[in-house]
Amino acid sequence: MKRRLFAVAGLLAAVTVLAACGGGEKGPSATLAAATPTSRPATPVPTTSVGTPTPGPRGTPAAPPAPEVKLPAGFAAFVVAENLSGPTSIAVEGKGKVYVSELGGVVWRLRDDNGDGVFEARDRFVEVAPSIDGIALVPDGSLYVSHTGRVTVASAASAGGAAASVREIVSGLPNGRHQNNGLAFGPDGKLYLTNGSTCNDCQESDPRSATILRLNPDGSNLEVFAHGLRNPYDLTFTPDGRLWATDNGADPPCATIDELNLIEEGKDYGWPYSPGCDALAKGVKPVANLGYFTSSDGLAYYDVDAFPAGYRGSFFVAQYGANSGDPNIGKRVVNVKVRDTAQGPQDEVTDFALGLDHPLDVAVDQDGSLLVADFGSGKIYRITYSGS
Repeated sequence: MKRRLFAVAGLLAAVTVLAACGGGEKGPSATLAAATPTSRPATPVPTTSVGTPTPGPRGTPAAPPAPEVKLPAGFAAFVVAENLSGPTSIAVEGKGKVYVSELGGVVWRLRDDNGDGVFEARDRFVEVAPSIDGIALVPDGSLYVSHTGRVTVASAASAGGAAASVREIVSGLPNGRHQNNGLAFGPDGKLYLTNGSTCNDCQESDPRSATILRLNPDGSNLEVFAHGLRNPYDLTFTPDGRLWATDNGADPPCATIDELNLIEEGKDYGWPYSPGCDALAKGVKPVANLGYFTSSDGLAYYDVDAFPAGYRGSFFVAQYGANSGDPNIGKRVVNVKVRDTAQGPQDEVTDFALGLDHPLDVAVDQDGSLLVADFGSGKIYRITYSGS
């Protein structure tokens, strides 16, 4: 699952005191400019979870299966929310509630009040500047929102469902062809934030471009944690404390693969690429090859038992698809199994969910089902396993 929080509770108390005092290629990795966040309409227009999900009482959602989504035997997909305007990120609150952001700047709090697995109600939680590409929830109910050049914190929902207060903690991040996307809290209580390059293939003037950044929860002490990542889209920590991130490769003429990377402090991941456009010629090698132009974006780590045992300890990645519109590229969710060996992590990438429009994020709900935010259709799918 997407773990947005580990040891942040103590730091949040300090942040509260301080506050009182004072597309990237969204889908298509820089693969085709048309799909960059800035190139999509701003209008029309989380796996973020607090704690470890455990299989709960929810079974099959009270909705007909979605026949358009093709899955391995024993799995089924259900539409559990729809009529969203370009959903970009999911954050799981638990107890039948999730937050979903829209590219245009609105974050909704979806509610399943009767526990049937379908979100039949929604509250308008907060609205910020457009191009939200990541949200992260913390235990006090505050929501961190990553949107173009900024990070904003919206406090816990009021009785009416809206955020009680909103404050901007980061501004002025470099952006252009890409921007800051996913964010997650680490076991050190720090906030980690992806920030894409301003171009397809160039030398950046701002060292914060094409990086993963680290900062305090109040926005202070922002620093570069790792660099050489062309358009890192989403990131997550696994229980062993390791940080993983998706990264979108270059568009033509320097076409390169999309990647899943194990992120380590101070390391260079190879962008801009060497002469000949070889993404593997220098820098830390990716753990998994996620294909050309797939726009591999949302990332979730699966650490529960609701799915067959082979899925535990693996990753799910949402692939938005190519700007070319080629239906055989992306537009799916893939499963990535990683095995540690003496030679380093070894991967196995397989298709998991086909037939989606432009999936952008994935999240593990508290009952162990997989939620998929489909940007193209404006729907949230819930994928469950029955074994039958």
